[in-house]
Amino acid sequence: MTQKSPLNVTPAFAAPLVETRHPDPEPLNRALKILFLEREGPEIEPDPPTPTLKHNVFESEFSLFAWPDECVQALKRFVVGSVVRVVQELNGYSEDQMRRLRVSNHSWFHITRSGGYASVHNHPMAAWSSVYCVTSGDDEGALNPDNGVLRFLDARPAASMYLDPGNMHLRRPYGHGSINYRLEPGQLIVFPSHLMHEVAPYYGSSERITVASNFWFQSA
Repeated sequence: MTQKSPLNVTPAFAAPLVETRHPDPEPLNRALKILFLEREGPEIEPDPPTPTLKHNVFESEFSLFAWPDECVQALKRFVVGSVVRVVQELNGYSEDQMRRLRVSNHSWFHITRSGGYASVHNHPMAAWSSVYCVTSGDDEGALNPDNGVLRFLDARPAASMYLDPGNMHLRRPYGHGSINYRLEPGQLIVFPSHLMHEVAPYYGSSERITVASNFWFQSA
């Protein structure tokens, strides 16, 4: 029998999408929802508005994690702690190397109402970004599996230029096409800021509330 040579496979150009959950999200999310709905208004909108095309979405300015409210500070501890864990694990940094990093961030919240969406965009001038789900809304679009999903687009625009049985069923990380998340309360998605993503139109009678963040790092 002819001996087969080994196949040395390199997972080239893979991008990490990291999902984690807050251990006790209900009281935190309840307080965040009350706070955000109370504060919603033109006085805390970004000036000038961000260029991403949005419809029926309220977007706050970008210093949310500087708010002193306890619920915001509790969320900050969870989100920043999770992103720091991602950075340490995926870069292979030691505890000493992590202590020498200075972390900066922008953070803001979105309130999306029925028919709301955000068009394709990424987050320039940051290394990592995240989206935390406060409330997922209800699901008037239950028959539509894409209702309100956070959708990440394939970063390789030519990956599906030709499909046949030899490549159309490749498993991750080699498969092609978008990756969708139907966010649930307490769920946090951490991703490289360069990834193009969008929020599909959301249809529901209650608010869909999320908190977004950008992070960049410097050596102290």
